[in-house]
Amino acid sequence: MALKQISVTMPMNLFKASKEYSQEHGYKNIQEFILDVIRKKIMAKRIARYEKIEAQIDREARAMSKKEAIAYLEGL
Repeated sequence: MALKQISVTMPMNLFKASKEYSQEHGYKNIQEFILDVIRKKIMAKRIARYEKIEAQIDREARAMSKKEAIAYLEGL
C-alpha cells in the first residue's frame, strides 16, 4: 500500500480536543484518529450513495417485467 504524508494545520483548541479524544477512545495517536474520521466520512458518503442507487433500482424494478429487469441487470 502506497502512503502519502500530509501536513495539517488546525487551531490549538481543536488540536488539544482531538488529542484528548483520541487518547480517551483508545487511538494510538492523533494521526490514527484523524484517519478514522476521514475513513468514516468517506464510507458514510458511499453508503448513502449505494442506498440511493438501491432505492432507485427498487423503484424501477417494480415497474419492469421480469424480462426487462434481466436485460437491465445484464446491461450494468
